[in-house]
Amino acid sequence: MKLAVNLSLFPGDVPLKERLRLSAEAGCDGVEINIEGEGELSLEASDSQLEAVRKEAADLGLEIPSVHCGLHWKYTLTDPDPAVRQKGIDVLQRSLEIGAALGARVLLVVPGVVNRQVSYADAYQRALEGVRKLAEKAASTGVAIGVENVWNKFLLSPLEMRRFIEECESEWVGAYFDVGNILAYGYPHHWIEVLHEKIRAVHVKDYRLDVPGFGGFVYLGQGDVPWKLVQDALAKIGYDGYITAELPPYRYGGRETVFDVVTSMRRVMGLSAA
Repeated sequence: MKLAVNLSLFPGDVPLKERLRLSAEAGCDGVEINIEGEGELSLEASDSQLEAVRKEAADLGLEIPSVHCGLHWKYTLTDPDPAVRQKGIDVLQRSLEIGAALGARVLLVVPGVVNRQVSYADAYQRALEGVRKLAEKAASTGVAIGVENVWNKFLLSPLEMRRFIEECESEWVGAYFDVGNILAYGYPHHWIEVLHEKIRAVHVKDYRLDVPGFGGFVYLGQGDVPWKLVQDALAKIGYDGYITAELPPYRYGGRETVFDVVTSMRRVMGLSAA
């Protein structure tokens, strides 16, 4: 098992180069890159810019196992407007290309949302259609799609998540399982058991059940995630991929957050010190 951090762990004013350096110093094996609409690493990044980032990481001994583009929340694959859904496809296809250029193996994908305007049945069919289209691009780039469990009122059981992935009918579609996200409506070890070989990547954060809503998310070891059960479940399915922390920086001294988080990851996952 290898350890990584999503680079949102750093304050927004910390340059990408500095984030990579600090992640390496903290003992990370890799980092998860966020692709933005604009900024240091945007959808418009050139081949030379992407190669520079990949080389910078490699020179520090870091892999880039996964990438994420938050624009899938803006242009959802389940939107009632076909033009918005197509924009979502376009954004994620470009993200797959960027992921390939960075050497990533997984692109995190939120498959859509259910809300008052989008029924569950419509969301399922639209998401399935969208992810099937993306699977073709995934196969050509060599970057798998990791469908993540999030608070989107959709794919609410591990059996349904597995069924959805299987109905995509592609080896390039799997699950990006988030241990902390699931705690509000499920048990992480149960999901790991059902998703099994479909799991391509794992996010970790902690969550307090006595604090409702987003305020319940806390740093590792401060919440109610049953970490020993998570350890055992991952060991049982033989998972040996990346465990990636997705957490915000400290309010003060944010550059130091990564050092504490990596130490906490080792502790809650039962891993020895580097």
